[in-house]
Amino acid sequence: MSRIATLPLCLLGLSLGISAPALAQQTIDVGVLRDSDIKVVQKMLYPKAKRMEFGAALGMIPFDAFTNTPVFGGTFGYHFNETMASELLLTGGIPFKSNAMEQLESPAYGVAPDAYGFMGSVMADFQWSPIYAKMNWQGRKIIHHDVFVSGGLGLVIEKSMLPDQTKAMSPALGLSLGSRLFVGKGYALRFQLRDDLFRQYRTKTADTKAYFLKQNVSFTIGFSKFVGD
Repeated sequence: MSRIATLPLCLLGLSLGISAPALAQQTIDVGVLRDSDIKVVQKMLYPKAKRMEFGAALGMIPFDAFTNTPVFGGTFGYHFNETMASELLLTGGIPFKSNAMEQLESPAYGVAPDAYGFMGSVMADFQWSPIYAKMNWQGRKIIHHDVFVSGGLGLVIEKSMLPDQTKAMSPALGLSLGSRLFVGKGYALRFQLRDDLFRQYRTKTADTKAYFLKQNVSFTIGFSKFVGD
């Protein structure tokens, strides 16, 4: 092959050699996305930030030895961001004597314990929702849900189960654990386990023992509506 014929080939090779690094510099290597690179749930369909939450719930205080109390109530909350919120809870109850108390009051025992039943409460809570997740239900449906804890202060009103029905109002500390299952844009089912602790003053026994430490553990199921942007 002549020198004249090989000249174009040399020029072509030189051109490719120079352009290859330039092309490599313009190419962005994104690499492989690893599980450790994923820090948040993708496609958060149900945000809470800057939204108000209205809710209603029904439940029970099941662990009191002397009373069985169905409870009902409403909530109003505001979510500052996806994890922090404040909430006001208004709860009412209808206390009934338990089988144990009725047995104690029967002629066989003749004992009338000075038991108090829950009538209502007003609580102001601070809520923290550290978990937002998705759950695969039987391989057919993806359910979005969150988990929250809350704590706050308020007032609990109870009445004696004796005929005089003496009332007692007590400052209380409330702690709870709950979860929301989002069922549509702006709606959620809400499950909550709550424990209200308080020191109750009883006038009938003030001469011997005036204060009693009590706790009302309740479980409620409710429905929430989110309003806002």
